[in-house]
Amino acid sequence: MTGVTRIGVSLEPNLLEAFDNDIAKKGYSSRSEALRDLVRDSLAENEWKNENEWMVGTIVLVYDHTASTVGDRLTDAQHHHHGLVKTSVHVHLDDNLCMEILICEDKLGELKEFANEITSIKGVLRGRLTMVAPSSGNMHHVGHRH
Repeated sequence: MTGVTRIGVSLEPNLLEAFDNDIAKKGYSSRSEALRDLVRDSLAENEWKNENEWMVGTIVLVYDHTASTVGDRLTDAQHHHHGLVKTSVHVHLDDNLCMEILICEDKLGELKEFANEITSIKGVLRGRLTMVAPSSGNMHHVGHRH
């Protein structure tokens, strides 16, 4: 392979067996492929610890729309942070439960603060912020119709 450096890795037999079982379940064709993904994920996680890094993330919420004013409070929070929320998807799960997926872009610290604000609203049953990637800051067109 051109542009690839080979390295050696020493692992205890039990750890290697568990790793092989895990990567087989995930469909990796080789240990190298799985290790490359682990290294990429580790580097990305370090990048996501910088509160000032401009990031793209998703916030997934599950809430009971019959619980008092949860829907109005979620909408108000999104309007208040309209520059942060680029687009959203709303799904009715059953008679009471809704799922909302928000695609957001801002500094990591702002994304965390917003996620904490909306996931703590009474009636929100589950909420999770997931970082997707560093942003070049060019998502201003996402979710907007011209």
